[in-house]
Amino acid sequence: MQDLIETSHYDEANDALVVKTSYDSSQVMADNIMTKNMQPETGRYKGNLVKVATIHLGDVVRLKNLGYNILSHDPDEVKRALLYIQSEEKAHMLMPGTPIAKRKQSWA
Repeated sequence: MQDLIETSHYDEANDALVVKTSYDSSQVMADNIMTKNMQPETGRYKGNLVKVATIHLGDVVRLKNLGYNILSHDPDEVKRALLYIQSEEKAHMLMPGTPIAKRKQSWA
């Protein structure tokens, strides 16, 4: 997943260095679809810890530019980013439904 391509150029008019990051996440998306289709329908994720998403490194940067920091030290910000992915970018999800809960999980 280290196929990020960064290009940069100096914008003299604005006196700024412009950096553009591009990537191809098609392989990650294809793997997500295959994994989602191979998941058993019984049991799913209720009460079990399961992997629910695969996110390309380029998508981490893209999400941060959208205002969602999935790598934040603040658990509330991570939760907000995960809920955004679950609701708006379902291609990243490996499980059907909504495995990321809006409320805090109690492990007692």
